[in-house]
Amino acid sequence: MSAVPSLTYAELKALQPCEDSLKRIAKLFGGARKWNGRKISASEALSAGATFADIVWAASALARKDKYLERRLCLWAADCAARVLHIYERTGDSDAPRKAIVAARRFARGEIDDAKNAFGAAGAAAGDAWTVAVTARDAWAAAWAAAWAAAWAAAGDAGAASRAAAWTVRNAAGDAEEQWQFARLIDRLEGEPEDWPLPELRK
Repeated sequence: MSAVPSLTYAELKALQPCEDSLKRIAKLFGGARKWNGRKISASEALSAGATFADIVWAASALARKDKYLERRLCLWAADCAARVLHIYERTGDSDAPRKAIVAARRFARGEIDDAKNAFGAAGAAAGDAWTVAVTARDAWAAAWAAAWAAAWAAAGDAGAASRAAAWTVRNAAGDAEEQWQFARLIDRLEGEPEDWPLPELRK
């Protein structure tokens, strides 16, 4: 097992983030000089105030040269998709999303050698860590959209007041989903949690 991924200031800078982001992140740790030489893990970055996007970007950039970290991100993306799969399968009639999750997990564990063939069979593609990060972002977007749809349907035709309440529910659900994905990302980067279970197949 590889060590928990962590970065010094110099290592983060070498990944070439935008200058504003680099300054903002460095400020969280007392500036470049204070951070210099000290390794910061994802959970430490989270505690200090780094954003979801910050950590996904850094992990994706690192994973381009670290196959083990790429594996962790792939499993995280699969967990995010598995968590919202039941929403799609309520109405969708394709088994491609379920197959994509299974393929992603098999690829991450070395059971499938060719990522593009594995994902292609399920109507998706994953060639590098950036694609994995985009996949996870899309899973979040799907969950947020599903939360919106459910809240709006619940409001029905009850009038403007109910619709306003639906927007509140939608935003809260989206925030909660992002928080879950953020926490799950940390779990995947720093540990080996069980795969998020797939929902039972609908009959």
